[in-house]
Amino acid sequence: MWTIPRTIVNHILGHAQRTAPLECVGLLSGKERQISGWHPLPNIAQDSRRFLADPEAQIALFRDLREKGREVVAIYHSHPEGPLLPSLTDLDWSAYPDALYLIVSLGTQGRLDLGGYLLRDGRAEPQELGIGEG
Repeated sequence: MWTIPRTIVNHILGHAQRTAPLECVGLLSGKERQISGWHPLPNIAQDSRRFLADPEAQIALFRDLREKGREVVAIYHSHPEGPLLPSLTDLDWSAYPDALYLIVSLGTQGRLDLGGYLLRDGRAEPQELGIGEG
């Protein structure tokens, strides 16, 4: 099970709402399956059906995390109008088979849904998420 503090879930959901109708994107840091840090990134894709993290911001974040001894354990993005499931684009563009891919779906009739997947070999493996205090 992957554990995520409720405060980080709230940050992710707020990020998704603020960036709609475009997708949001960001990284989550921590150790193994314990998420402890939220790192939003600018989405430079101007297409509402995909995300592309700003490469300069991403490199700076990787450098900062490495200097602090932290590691990226998850990537999150939103589907402003789409379902909670990874899209074909998500499967095609996934490059980190050991990272959790969190998806926020806003297209759920007023409800915010959050799901996690490992994206490997063109397949999405659903993951159990534990939302904790903190």
